[in-house]
Order: sequence, then structure tokens, then C-alpha cells
Amino acid sequence: MNTTDAIMKRNLSLIFGLIAVFSTACGEKSDTNTIAAQHWKDADVRIETHPNPPLAGMSEIVVIVTGPRGRPIQDLTVSMRANESMPWVQAIQDGLIGVYRRAVDIGDGESVILQVRLQQGSDEQIMRFPIKLAAS
Repeated sequence: MNTTDAIMKRNLSLIFGLIAVFSTACGEKSDTNTIAAQHWKDADVRIETHPNPPLAGMSEIVVIVTGPRGRPIQDLTVSMRANESMPWVQAIQDGLIGVYRRAVDIGDGESVILQVRLQQGSDEQIMRFPIKLAAS
């Protein structure tokens, strides 16, 4: 075996080793929360938190409301709060794509039940999403 073949074998071994390491890292289970979607009328309602899992105190909550074929629902007002004693805060619509954002004080503890209020004309629905907070 000449020097060139030895170098090629070493480089290939290194490349395959790196691929194995990166593949293992990509497959690791993350600590993120998956929050189940809920339904209202023809709409699917999902929430995301930033960060995920959320920290005690202020966290950004993203509410995603989509109708048939993934289209946004029109004329919708989205508000949220972390418990009954807190006032409702209206989310800000992010474009016309069915995404609503708001930083919300979710309190502290191990978990919270986030309340999301959807209003469309005279119709109203309050949904409750259980959220596990990040360990402190």
C-alpha cells in the first residue's frame, strides 16, 4: 500500500466517523415540549413557546390557527392568559397567515394551563393548553 492509499483510507475513516457522530447527535431526544393541537369549528389550533420549554415568567407564545387545507381563519381575535386571576392579553397577528404572537407572564412552578380565547364575531371559545415549564 502506498502513502496515497493510506491517506485516503485515513480520510475516509475520519469522514465516516464524523457522519456517525453527527447522525447520533441528530437522533437524540430533545427536551422540547410537544403541545397537542386542539380544534374549534373548522380550525386547528396549535401553540408554540419560545423558548421551548418555556421559562418561568415572561415567554413568547405563538398561536397558529389554520382552517381547511391549512388556510388562515379570517376576522379572528386571539387573547391569552396563564390563569383565571390574570387579565386577558390580545395577541398580535403576524401577517395574514394565521399566526398570533404575544409575550405572556406564565408564572412559575412546574406547569401551567395556558388559556387561549378565540373570538370571531359573536362566537367565542376558550381553550386550555397544559404546558410544562423548564426546570429551574
